Amino acid sequence: MQLTLNIPDETIALLEARGVRIPEFVEEMLAKEAQTTSVNTDRSAASATVSRFLECQKDFRLDGLKVRDLIDEGRWS
Repeated sequence: MQLTLNIPDETIALLEARGVRIPEFVEEMLAKEAQTTSVNTDRSAASATVSRFLECQKDFRLDGLKVRDLIDEGRWS
């Protein structure tokens, strides 16, 4: 694959003055972008899972018992 970038001369001069090699810099930026995309995909999957869990939770009933009632019941058993 061939990629063409248009980087302003001022930016190149600034990077080179700081000792940054342009090819390595571009590869690093692309790698970071790929990681960010991967993290966002993972977060999207997690968000979808939480949404499904909350949807299922709406139909879950304990015959009027509260979580606190169940905890207290467990203490006395």
